[in-house]
Amino acid sequence: MIRVKLTAQLKDWTNGVSSLEMDTVPDLQSMVRKLDARFPGIGQRIVDDQEKIRTHVNIFVNSENSKDLQREMTKLRDGDTVHILPSVAGG
Repeated sequence: MIRVKLTAQLKDWTNGVSSLEMDTVPDLQSMVRKLDARFPGIGQRIVDDQEKIRTHVNIFVNSENSKDLQREMTKLRDGDTVHILPSVAGG
C-alpha cells in the first residue's frame, strides 16, 4: 500500500478526501491514472495531455520532489507516502 496526501486545492475533486491509501502501483503516472479512475477529473489537475506532471504541481515521494527524481516515471514502493501539492498563487 502507498499513502497519498492531497492539499485543499484538490479536495474539491475528491469529495473532501485529503488522505487515502491505495495498492502500490509501479510509478507516479500509474498512481495519477488510478486516482483519476476513482475521482474523475482530478488527473487533469495534476498532469497534462501527455501525462506529464504540470509545471505548477509538485509531487513529493516521501521527502523527495519528483522533479529531482524521474518526474512522472518516479518509481513507487510499498510504504511510500506521496504528497501532491499544486502551487498557490495570490496577489
